[in-house]
Amino acid sequence: MRKIRDILLTLNFRISHIYREGNMCADWLARKGAHLVEYEEIDILNLDISFKGMILVDKVALPNFRHG
Repeated sequence: MRKIRDILLTLNFRISHIYREGNMCADWLARKGAHLVEYEEIDILNLDISFKGMILVDKVALPNFRHG
């Protein structure tokens, strides 16, 4: 831990938290990966329709609001 902390002191970085709703694509991939039994490659030409929608929303930088 000390070595890691020393290395971090030499870097210019910022850590921030983003709610999972703020990065729907990463959340979708993480949940999909958590339920996989074996390796699966995601083919960009045959993406799940809901994932395609999330990518489009992310691409045009539309905001996503946290519910609750």
